[in-house]
Amino acid sequence: MPKVRIYTDSKIIKNVGVNIDKSQYHYLINVMRKKNGDKIFIFNEDSGEWEAKLYSEKFVKVIPLNKIEKKECNLDIWICFSLIKPRNLNFLVEKVSELGVRRILPITTEHSFKARINVTRLKRIALEAVEQSEGLIIPDVENVLSFDHVLSKWDSSRTIIFCDEDTDNSFLELRKISLKKEKYAIFLGPVGGWSSNERKLISNQKNCLSVSLGNRLLKADTAAISALSSLRLLKEKDMNV
Repeated sequence: MPKVRIYTDSKIIKNVGVNIDKSQYHYLINVMRKKNGDKIFIFNEDSGEWEAKLYSEKFVKVIPLNKIEKKECNLDIWICFSLIKPRNLNFLVEKVSELGVRRILPITTEHSFKARINVTRLKRIALEAVEQSEGLIIPDVENVLSFDHVLSKWDSSRTIIFCDEDTDNSFLELRKISLKKEKYAIFLGPVGGWSSNERKLISNQKNCLSVSLGNRLLKADTAAISALSSLRLLKEKDMNV
């Protein structure tokens, strides 16, 4: 049987019942065929992951039994990406949530795809991806903002990883200069590339590193997976040294 995990925003305390919502109940009973007394797992960032049992009497609850000790590499990484087609957008959000990010920021750029997005649906995709991948942190999925607005409010202590096909710097070269950094944001451009004005705006940031993702022209969802995987591998290796 597959491991069944559900997220809760409640504090998890041993033997203290945690209410679950209708959609979670439907998932447990009708999709995963769980019954009263069956064991599942519940989690959140603050309380960690717990083994629990399903309990139903007037209200549907799960009862935490034992905390699961697990090592989680809680890197503080954001993904900022130019708007793309909805199908690719859903895939991007799912995969970066599986890999582990804290914040997902869709942005408009001069050459970005013109589309409305369903933030509520994207949040659900992110949550389900974290449940499936055994992570603990549910990323914040933000409403769409413009590129220049995001930069105008930027915290200079957060390093920008600017993915740029016009640079020769690779992720391996980042290791020489950014090992001790704590907070990152990966910026991914549109299919049409970054405009000259956007390049100028980003170059004015104090803590910005331009990197190449290789010789191939990648779609935004593929580029997000490549960039995030590369950064996480570098940081996790550094943290384990």
